Parts: sequence; structure tokens; C-alpha cells
Amino acid sequence: MEDQFGLKRVLGLPAVIAVAVGMTIGAGIFALTGIAISFTGPSLPLAYLISVVPIIFLMLALAMLGSALPTTGGNYKYGSRLFSPRLAFLGIWGYMGGTLVGAFPLWAITGAHYLQSVVDVPAVPVAVAILTVLCLVNLLGVSLAAAIQAIFVLMLISSLLIFGIFGLPQIEYSHFVPLFPAGGYGFILAACLLTFTLLGSNAIVELGGEIKNPGRVIPRGFFISIFLVIVLYIIVAVVTVGVLPWEETAGQPLTVAAASFLSGPLFYFFVFGGGLLAVITTLNASFMWGTKSLLVMTGDGLFPSAVAAVNRRFRTPHWFLIIIYVISVTAVILWGEDFLEAFAALGSIGGIIIFLPVLGAALRLPHRASEAYENSSFKLKGFWLYLAVIMGGILSLLVIVILLVDLFSMPQGWMFSCFFVGWLILGLIYFEFRQRILRREGRELKPMEKVDPHQF
Repeated sequence: MEDQFGLKRVLGLPAVIAVAVGMTIGAGIFALTGIAISFTGPSLPLAYLISVVPIIFLMLALAMLGSALPTTGGNYKYGSRLFSPRLAFLGIWGYMGGTLVGAFPLWAITGAHYLQSVVDVPAVPVAVAILTVLCLVNLLGVSLAAAIQAIFVLMLISSLLIFGIFGLPQIEYSHFVPLFPAGGYGFILAACLLTFTLLGSNAIVELGGEIKNPGRVIPRGFFISIFLVIVLYIIVAVVTVGVLPWEETAGQPLTVAAASFLSGPLFYFFVFGGGLLAVITTLNASFMWGTKSLLVMTGDGLFPSAVAAVNRRFRTPHWFLIIIYVISVTAVILWGEDFLEAFAALGSIGGIIIFLPVLGAALRLPHRASEAYENSSFKLKGFWLYLAVIMGGILSLLVIVILLVDLFSMPQGWMFSCFFVGWLILGLIYFEFRQRILRREGRELKPMEKVDPHQF
């Protein structure tokens, strides 16, 4: 069975969980833990626990939309059809700016750093090689990418379990004192940054057109993946700040903590099956779902149709994949290893901003898609719907503001802050330009008053 873009429903619950877990863990535990420790010290496990609060509200709303209206490119489509095409476009536009210029370089360079713990290799060329290989894999089709993802995620989880099992007995409780060495602000900043580590599971609503039985699989994929990830995060966080003084792990990859209690084959498995594969699974999942909203936006007339062409043999949007690859590789080459904290903050901002129009769509779902809402296997009603949307929106905006302020305070961080603000302004100008053309053609983009689930 194919969707309107010629994409086939080939992904079941295990593959969906693999995509969500792989996307989340790679962006979180391995890339941002050391940075977060430098902000908050031994209170890292509490920061991870607090970071899940806004994510719960966001995922509740997204799970409801994904269950009621499974579709390709849901992060854009929900907002544009149910809420505001303009804000939906800016959400995706902001996400792409933060991800391609922030998160992708961060993940690729982090992978290179883990490899450096066992092999003397240059970081930037290795980061470029990682991006190149994964782009090629995704050009060959989503089924191949999903199969590779499932195998790698199993190895990734095994490596984290080894880290936890061997590390927990080595914990010294004196390392948790003082609990908040940088005070309340450092703790809040770390929690805001770590919200990004739990955002990967929203990838699965982008794959709605390729998921079998999506009404049931999407909500289950959300809740199973979030539970697995947060348990692993807290275990690894406790071990990381418990086996060594926090000053020794601040700003460092997890291999520094792992080397204090793992050696030989177990250490190498952690490096390759953990750190390196975490980055690979995240980037692989990002290539898998990162083009889906762009396809829908092209169908709406916001991008030239030629760039959305799907390869006849592999059924993949090759031009969009190549554009994503070129932008991210350019960012790696231009800025290299010197701006990892800025990459992290920019990626986190982009990862959060995509949710704002989605929350508006969730609020309007019961009225504008009443049939789909009533028939959905998972839905929020009354107080719980308003709570999820309002709290999710407030907390998301708060995280964005705090991260922008922190980004501006970094050495040369103003450059990334100005880039992101300018990127949003450019996106707004571009949208208004395209909307004027579409209006002349009688295709002006407007939210739907009533949504037919069979045509969504």
C-alpha cells in the first residue's frame, strides 16, 4: 500500500520503536551529557528527570494527533491543516535551521570524538564521512535504513546496559556532594538543554505514511520509547556523576567515565556499540524522517516540485536528502569542533520550536476533525487536553528563551543567535512570497474548517 507520495507502509511497531529510541538516545546521552554536567554537576540525574516534564505534555498531544490522523509529514501537516499554515511552515523552517546547522554537526562530531577514544583520527573528516555514508544508505530506501536501525538500536541498548550494570557498583556517594555546585540557574539551564535529548520520538509522526496500522502503532511507539529512554538516561546519569568527581566528566564524552570501570572488549563495545552507534542511529533516523514534512510542503506549493522528486527505484526523495547532506556537511567544515555547546543549544531550540504549531493543532483536533478524533484509539478530553496544550506551550517557550539567552552569552554565540533569528525572518518573508503566488493561482493556504480523515 502506498501513500500520496508513493511511499509504502512497511514499518511495524518494532521498527517504529527502533527509529524513536535510536533518534532519541543518540541526540541525548552521548552528545549532551558532558555539556549538561558542566552546568549542573552531580544533580545531572535530577536534571534529566525534570527535562521529561515538558516532553510528556508535548508527546501526549502529538500521540493523539498521530493516532487520529496518521500521515506523512505530520509535524507540518497537523499545524497547517488544523491551525495555521504560516506557523506550521515556520515551525519546520526553524527546526531545519536548528538541526542542519546545529544538531547534525553536533552528532557527527560527537561520533568522531567517541572513535578518537580508541583510534587516532581527525574529527572533522570522520564527521563528514559519517554523514556521507548515512546519506547514501537512506538514498537506497527506507526499508534498508529501518533494518539497519533496528540492529544498531539493539547494540546501543546493550552497551548502555553494560555501562549501568558494571558502573552502579562503582558509585561513590561522596561524588554527589554538593548536589548543585552551580546553583539553581545552572540546574535549570541543564534541564532546558536536556529536553532535546527526549525529542527524537516525534520522528515517527513524520513516517505515518510508511507505518502499518498507524492508529495503534504510533501512540504505542511514543510511550514505549519514552519509557525506555528515560530509564536508561537516569541510570547512565547516576553512573556518570557517581564513579568520578563531576569536574572530571564535565564537558567530556561518556568514555571518560566508562574507562574508570570498563576495560578491554567491554570498553571497546561501549565505544563502538554505544557512543558511535548512538550517533549513527540518530543521524540515520533523521535522514529517514527529515524529508517527510518537506514533501508535504512541496505539495502545498511552498517549494519547487522538482526538488521533491521520489526516486522510482528506491522510492526515496533523493534531492531533499542531498540538500540536507550538503548543508550539514558545510556546517561541520565551517565551524568544526570549536562550537559544540553552540551546536547543542541551536539544535535544542530547533527541536522545541517545531512543536508550537502542533500544540495548536491538537487543541483544534476535536472540532475540525471530529470523526477522526472520536474514532481514535488514543485521545485527550476536556481538562487533560487543555492542560497538555497550555503547559506544553508555556514550557516550550520558556526553554527556547533560556537557550537563546545562554547561546548569546557564549563566545561567538551571538553569531548562532543572530543566524537563528535571521533564519526565522527569512522563512517568514519566503512564506509570504509563496503565499502571494499561491493566492494569485487560487491555492492560498488556509486551515481547514472540517477535516476528512480519509483525505488527510
